[in-house]
Amino acid sequence: MIFTKSLNYEDIKKQLSKDDVISVIGCSSCARVAGTGTSEQIAKLAKALKSDGYNIVDGYWINTVCTPKVYQAKLNKEVNTVITMSCSAGFANVKHIYPDLKVVTSCDDVGLMEANTKQGTIKIAMAYDGYEDKKGSVFEMYTGNEINEGVK
Repeated sequence: MIFTKSLNYEDIKKQLSKDDVISVIGCSSCARVAGTGTSEQIAKLAKALKSDGYNIVDGYWINTVCTPKVYQAKLNKEVNTVITMSCSAGFANVKHIYPDLKVVTSCDDVGLMEANTKQGTIKIAMAYDGYEDKKGSVFEMYTGNEINEGVK
């Protein structure tokens, strides 16, 4: 599974235009476990963007955005932009499936994670470039809150 972190709100907005007709697609697999793609986060992002004047028309919470299951999102015909709340594999899949749409991301890949469901934690098993300092870090499942900052 891929651990992701949310981009800050301003970095998401920089990828958008007020002319965009937007759908938000969140991933209920890795991103949900990492705390970056929950249904609550989809609603929170959509609400914030709407209040800033962006045209959000729908949102979907799909299991494994990185697979053909993304077709479960029945996008409004007016949509010209999709925000993915997923890892880069989900982002790439949405770009592949909807080649005529602008696809933007709200997440950055940190590394491969291993989950401990008994403890409700996630550990970064292999950190990606730029996140080497996170290898071995432990996070709370479903929130992404680091619970051992600085402890490896």
